[in-house]
Amino acid sequence: MLLLGEVWTCDERSPLAGAVYAEGGRIIDVGPADDLKARYPGARRYRFERITPGIQDAHVHPVYWGRWLDSLDLRDETDPRRAAARVAEAAARKRPGEWISGGGFVFDHYPDSRLLDAAAPQNPVYLDSRDLHSAWVNRRALEAAGIGPETPDPPGGRILRDGSGRPSGYLLERAVSLVAGRLPPLAKADLVRGLADLAARGYVAVHAMGDSPPEATDWARELAAAGELPLRLAWTLPKEIWRSYAPEKIGQQLHIFGVKYFADGALTSRTAWMLEGYPEGGRGMPLDDPREHDDEMEAVLEAGLVPVWHAIGTRAVRELLNLVDRLDGRGLAARRRFRVEHAQHVAADDAGRLAGLRISMQPLHARDDAQTIKRLFGEAERTSYRWDVLARLPGSLLLFGSDAPVAEPDAAAGVAAAASHPLDGKRSLSERDAVRAYTYAPAAALGWSGEDAPWGIVRRGARAALGFWEGGRPVARLLGEEPEPVQS
Repeated sequence: MLLLGEVWTCDERSPLAGAVYAEGGRIIDVGPADDLKARYPGARRYRFERITPGIQDAHVHPVYWGRWLDSLDLRDETDPRRAAARVAEAAARKRPGEWISGGGFVFDHYPDSRLLDAAAPQNPVYLDSRDLHSAWVNRRALEAAGIGPETPDPPGGRILRDGSGRPSGYLLERAVSLVAGRLPPLAKADLVRGLADLAARGYVAVHAMGDSPPEATDWARELAAAGELPLRLAWTLPKEIWRSYAPEKIGQQLHIFGVKYFADGALTSRTAWMLEGYPEGGRGMPLDDPREHDDEMEAVLEAGLVPVWHAIGTRAVRELLNLVDRLDGRGLAARRRFRVEHAQHVAADDAGRLAGLRISMQPLHARDDAQTIKRLFGEAERTSYRWDVLARLPGSLLLFGSDAPVAEPDAAAGVAAAASHPLDGKRSLSERDAVRAYTYAPAAALGWSGEDAPWGIVRRGARAALGFWEGGRPVARLLGEEPEPVQS
C-alpha cells in the first residue's frame, strides 16, 4: 500500500518525507510522494494529513483501565457533595449490599464518610482519587473490611481518623488495599477490555506498569501465546512476584522487561515525598524507600530486568538518584538501565543528575495538576514538569504516556499539553518533539528500535506500525494489512 501525507519519520538522517510504501508488515520505501507514486503505480493508496511511527503509551495500567471503563467516572468532580450525589444516583440502581466503585475525583481536603453514608446507606462505597493514591469510603465499606478504631495503619499507608480515633472514611496509599481487597476481584476480562479500548484509540503498543494483581502477568502471557493481544504489550512485574519470572518476549506480542517500585505517593493526595513541606503540614511519605533497596536493585539488574521507579516528589527523585549513584559505584551500570516514572517535581540541583536515564512523564498530569501545584507551591512550582530540560539531557530518553486511568489515554491531548505547557509556556516542547516522545522514544527505551524490523521509526526495513493524523488527532493506525480507523 502507498501511504501519502507529511511523514514525520523520527529518523534524524531524514526527518521528513512525503510518502511510505508498506507491504507484508514492513516499510519497503520512504521518500518524496512523486517518486513513490511513479515506483508503485498499482499500489492501493491512502492519504492522510500526517503520518508518524505508531503511537505508544509509555505508562498505562490496562487492567485498571479496563475496570474503570465499567465503573463510576468522577473525573470531573472537585466537590465531595457533587460526587456523593453521583453515588446516590448509582445506589438507586443497585441492590442492597452491592458494591459501588469508581473514582477520579480531586478534592482540596480529605472528606469523611458522612456524605457517602447518606448517599448509599445500604451499599458499601469505594472511590479512588484521580491519582489512585488515596480512597474515600463509607461506613459500610469500612465494616466490610473489618476496619475499626483498633486497626493499625499498614506499612506505607495511613487510615485517617476523627478526634475520637475512629476511622474517618479516608485512606492514604497502601491503606486503600484494606478496602480495595474486598471489591469484586479484577479479572482477565478487565485486561482484555482495557487493551481493546487502547487499540481502538490508535495505539500500536503500550507499557503496562506492574501494580496489577499477581495473576495478571499470566493473563498477558496467555493472550500473547494465543496471538490475541490487539497491540504490542510491554510489561513490568509487581515487585512481590518478580523472582518467579524472567525477561521474556513472545513474538511481537508481549515483552516482559521490568519490575515496578514506588518511591512515594502522589501530589493531589499530598503523599508525594517532598523536600519542601505542604501548606497543611507534612512532606509526604516514602513507600519503597530507595535508601533501603540497594541489594534488591542489584538482584533485579543481575536478573536482566529493568528497575522501574515511580518517583513524583523532589525528595523521592533525589533519593532515587542517590540509589543510582550507589549502584553505579558497585560497577552495575545502573544509569543505563534504570527508568524513572513521572519525575514531576525535580529540585533544580537534581535536574542534571537525571542525564542518562529513561524518564517517563505524563503531560496531562501537568494540565490536571496545574491549579493544585500553584496552590501548594506558589513560586516553587518552577521545579515542576521540566520536560523542556529533561528532553535535552545527554544520554536520556523522554517518554510520554497517560497513566490511565489516572488520566484518559488521549495522545492528541498529551501532545497539545506538552507543546503548550500548562504552567509555563517557556517549558513547552515542539510538537514534533512531543510526538517523538509518544512514538520513537518508548520503542527505543525497550530496545525495539534496534530490532531486525525496528519499531518507532519510519525507514526502509522498519516494522509497518504507523499512526495517521488529521487536525492534530490520530484517525487511524497501521499494525496489520490495512489502516484501522480510530474509534472515537
